[in-house]
Amino acid sequence: MSISNKVSLKRVYQFYGVMFLAVTLLINIFIPLCMMCTGMFSMHSITMKSAAQAAELYLADTGKLYQTDNIKVYSDWNTAPEQVKSITNGVAPTQINEVQYQHCHGKFIDALMVYKQRSGENLYVWLNYNATHDLEFAPKNMAAISLLIIMTFGVVASLAFHLQRRVISPVHQISRAIKQHDWQKMQSLNFPKQCYAELQSIVDALDISIKQLKDAQQRELTFLRFASHELRTPIAICQSSFDILTLQHGKLEGPLLHASQATRQMRSITETLLWLMSSECTSLHYSEVDLAELLRQVICDQQAAKGDYQPITLTCDDTKVSVQREPLTIILNNLVRNSLEHGTESVIINQNKTKIEIVNSMSPYNSSGFGLGLMLVERLAKQLHWNYYLTRDNNEFRATLLIKD
Repeated sequence: MSISNKVSLKRVYQFYGVMFLAVTLLINIFIPLCMMCTGMFSMHSITMKSAAQAAELYLADTGKLYQTDNIKVYSDWNTAPEQVKSITNGVAPTQINEVQYQHCHGKFIDALMVYKQRSGENLYVWLNYNATHDLEFAPKNMAAISLLIIMTFGVVASLAFHLQRRVISPVHQISRAIKQHDWQKMQSLNFPKQCYAELQSIVDALDISIKQLKDAQQRELTFLRFASHELRTPIAICQSSFDILTLQHGKLEGPLLHASQATRQMRSITETLLWLMSSECTSLHYSEVDLAELLRQVICDQQAAKGDYQPITLTCDDTKVSVQREPLTIILNNLVRNSLEHGTESVIINQNKTKIEIVNSMSPYNSSGFGLGLMLVERLAKQLHWNYYLTRDNNEFRATLLIKD
């Protein structure tokens, strides 16, 4: 089995939804942090450029260099202290308005920028600042980032849940409509109307396929019903003829006996098919049936039909039930016939109240197995609302029928 058959569409959708949400949250964290860092660097550049412009005016007015606690401006690179020169490894910078940074010690950071005056001479602006001052804005920035993350999570999760309801839920509705449909009543299957063209095309294709399947099934059922019904007349004629021969010549023997027994089998099969074609088992009346007597009669008929009186051990009591006799006889005939045809050694039949159990060993040379007859029994028992189940264990076949009054 491939992986695609093990993973549901809902789980795949949830997996990709979680991955998309995680990537989105990471992007929402990364981009604001980058913007915050870029803003800090831009602020340093603006501060140093403003200081250089002020120093140019101050130098023109007073002839002195502009200096504060954190910012110092030098007109000559050689007069700059070693701490400033170490930023560029002693090499005079030439890139105008480009800020270079160096972490000198502890929490202080040095920044150096070259500013070109109107006269064409350079000014070297040195900024020494405490990096922890920028962290004072970090809580506010992180609060904004957290709010952005929460808003993104809420919007994406709501959108994912909404899409799941609009896409996955209709698929489950289609599945439930198919599972809950009563196929035996041959009613039309009503699919829910879909709002998406793709899902509606799937529904239309399923609807067409199911209608074609139901038409084929209806044709098959009609054929079986008509064939079984029409076979009843020639079978009844044959059976009447054998009954007349029995009255005229006494007990039948040889080929006539086998033909009479085969006619009874055909009648049983025809009645079984007619019962299976019927939607309700209400056409026959209930009668009181002695289960032990019915089992003895079925065993006798099946042994005679097979022509081989294979030993059958019957254990029963005096239970009588009010049931429809015809379908119960059909079920027992099929079970006993299968045990005689496909079993070996003896057959054991136990009847305890309304529970009938048939046990026999399976033949190793039997290639056909327990097939059509037991399938007919299962369908007929289901139609009558009786409990029927079978087991195969240690080369032993066991069929159990629980009759409900």
